[in-house]
Amino acid sequence: MAGDMIEVIQLCGVCNSEVGTFSEKKENLMLSAVDQLWCAKCQATIPAVRDIGGREASVEKEVNSYPRSLPS
Repeated sequence: MAGDMIEVIQLCGVCNSEVGTFSEKKENLMLSAVDQLWCAKCQATIPAVRDIGGREASVEKEVNSYPRSLPS
């Protein structure tokens, strides 16, 4: 089922730039895996960090939905 697929973004462990993406089923997802990928920005093969696609936008949307505090 297409709805069960999660987009995973691979980020450079040094400069935090995106070095790749792939889709994986929820039940097979492992964010803690260590990947050694080439980073064009750093010009080196380094450990990559995995993150869920759209997570930052979702967090920002939630934070913006919080009520604003009024000055006292």
